[in-house]
Amino acid sequence: MPDVDFVILGGTGFVGSELCSCLKHNGASVLAIDSRNYIRHRGTSADVLVNCNGNAFRFKANQNPTWDFEASVITVEQSLSDFVVQLYVYISTVDVYNILMDPEQNHEAYPIRPEKLDYYGFNKWIAERLVEKYAKRSLILRLGSVIGNGMQKGPLYDLLNAKPLHMSLDSELSFIDTSTIARVISVIVAMGLSGEIINLTGTGSAKLRDLSSMLPSSVQFGSGAHTVTHRYNINNTKIRGIMPIPTSLEVAKHYVGDQTIR
Repeated sequence: MPDVDFVILGGTGFVGSELCSCLKHNGASVLAIDSRNYIRHRGTSADVLVNCNGNAFRFKANQNPTWDFEASVITVEQSLSDFVVQLYVYISTVDVYNILMDPEQNHEAYPIRPEKLDYYGFNKWIAERLVEKYAKRSLILRLGSVIGNGMQKGPLYDLLNAKPLHMSLDSELSFIDTSTIARVISVIVAMGLSGEIINLTGTGSAKLRDLSSMLPSSVQFGSGAHTVTHRYNINNTKIRGIMPIPTSLEVAKHYVGDQTIR
């Protein structure tokens, strides 16, 4: 018998803490692991390990690719041998795709040219391949821009906290919230899925200009922000064939509305 039902790497972090709460609410035994208790729990066995622990700072990754390789690749390689699990769920990113604005070119089966990726996407792509190679069974979830309670970075965080925005308001982003991520993981693990890559993000995109119009305060911009425009529109047909997923605009508007009411 395994020691626990779930091991959650990064279990006290942004996505991991929400996932732990959801799984415990559903009656599962859960071990949340972070840097403080990793060594103590090395060797733990579980039905499922969910790795929410990779670096999520794209700017820092591209500034310091060696640091990001350690954070996003080496840690995955270590975890594959440090824990005994039946299913390894790896939380990746949609930034592994070369074309982010065309759903016809960023579905899960579309060929990726890793040499064309930035360091952030490339290191996540390498980590995915390690999981596919060495995990007994695996699921890879590619997330869009994640928002939710406890968020401490990102364009919506900047807008809501009157901090300088580092991209133009013409940017269109693909959003998903932590509660939806947790719910999806619970469902697809219970279904027994494995050997799949799944884009997990809202349908379509949300324009920052539309979201900024919901806020009472004016937008501040960092140096050069007006010259930086990101456009994401990620194909999520596969996950919508399993369960309902909100649109990116619904996810973002709901979060912004909740935060402005508080």
